[in-house]
Amino acid sequence: MKTFALYIVGLVALMAALAVSIHARLVWTSIALGVVLLWLCAQLYGRMSRMLYAYHETEKENEHLHVRLTEAKRQLQYMQQLTENVDTALFVCATNGRIDWMNHAATALSSPKKGEDYIPEKILQAIAHHDDVVDGCALSTVLLRIDGQQRLVVALKDVAMLMQRQEMEAWQQLIRVLTHEIMNSLTPIISISETLTHPTATEGTSEAFAVINRRCHALLDFVESYRQLTRIKNPEKTTFPASELFAHVTTLYPQVKTQGEGMLTADRAQLEQVLINLVKNACESGATEVQVITNGDGEICVCDNGSGMSPDVIDHAFIPFFTTKPSGTGIGLALCRQIILKHGGTISVDSQEGKGTTFTISL
Repeated sequence: MKTFALYIVGLVALMAALAVSIHARLVWTSIALGVVLLWLCAQLYGRMSRMLYAYHETEKENEHLHVRLTEAKRQLQYMQQLTENVDTALFVCATNGRIDWMNHAATALSSPKKGEDYIPEKILQAIAHHDDVVDGCALSTVLLRIDGQQRLVVALKDVAMLMQRQEMEAWQQLIRVLTHEIMNSLTPIISISETLTHPTATEGTSEAFAVINRRCHALLDFVESYRQLTRIKNPEKTTFPASELFAHVTTLYPQVKTQGEGMLTADRAQLEQVLINLVKNACESGATEVQVITNGDGEICVCDNGSGMSPDVIDHAFIPFFTTKPSGTGIGLALCRQIILKHGGTISVDSQEGKGTTFTISL
């Protein structure tokens, strides 16, 4: 602005001098002053053009910053609503436990100390010992540097309530299945027994007793399946070649193709039971090709080109007593998962309807 004012003062002075020289009829002086005046006007025009361009660019940048600021405010408001309404307690605190910020769920966990809010001592001790759980809450921490200072972000999630809810749902599911299976067997037994106790009941006695016998055996098989699911032995692990395990599977199912070598460490009999169950399911799904593959690193895949499973069936595949087969018990896959979990491993399924299914076991 100061330079611009000097330009204006110089321009006015030159115009005054030019007017005096013209009045005095000083030709060459007037020409010289006119040239200088034109040059000064050109300089002033160029500077004003640059200032105008800079002004427009500043306006554009301001608009862009305004849009970004509005979006940042919207995101901040969203994050504030999210952090305040989740049931996870969130703290941002110094390394000594002094709280800089906490959400609504964390308010009940904080305690005053020296006029300021501090994280409870037991939570600080759990953080120092790298514990994952404190007082039935899952604990996770992240160390950040904010404004040149270290800050801890602490999250506490009450998993006890979640576990209780899941446990209740599991018991309700189990009771529904048990009730269904028991009633399916007891209803015809009661009906036939009432018929047999009628004074006029003379014919069809052997057939009635045959029905009672079949339903009793069906009920006994169901109870035995449940007992088998709840009494899996701890695995007795040994190290053996994968080829030997595959040989036993192909003895029962010669159409199965195997691939891969290497050593496996597991309870051989239990792992064989898992593979046989998966191969059996594959064959029952209408598969014409079944492969058992190992990568030599404790991972086994059972792949087939059968009918596949829908997403809803996949979600319930490992739930005990869930089955889509008319004569299925719903024990097989649940038993497979229990065995693999006792090995400290995982089992997962990937399937598409009409294309096939792949079970992946990681020991």
